[in-house]
Amino acid sequence: MSVRNFNEAKKAKKKEIRIVHIFTALVIVAMTALLISQCVTNYARAAEYNRKAEEIENLATSISMESSEISETLKEENRQAYFEKIAREEYGYCKPGEKVYYNSSFGE
Repeated sequence: MSVRNFNEAKKAKKKEIRIVHIFTALVIVAMTALLISQCVTNYARAAEYNRKAEEIENLATSISMESSEISETLKEENRQAYFEKIAREEYGYCKPGEKVYYNSSFGE
């Protein structure tokens, strides 16, 4: 083997190694970009799930408070007053002998 062939073979080998290094670097960059995009996506999903969880927690608190108010209203001592209030406000009932006045100038 001559020196010239040896140098050409050496250059060809270096070129192959350089191509492998470039390919490896591109793969590493692509994998890094993929990992970063997955992290960003997961962070956004986590933020959305946390927002929804907080919304549900607030709704649960509101329902719990409403439930306790209804329970308190429907206790035996408050039940009659509650039914009277509903009958007056929603159905327009009144007690016998009671006078009810309506404001007819409301729409004027």
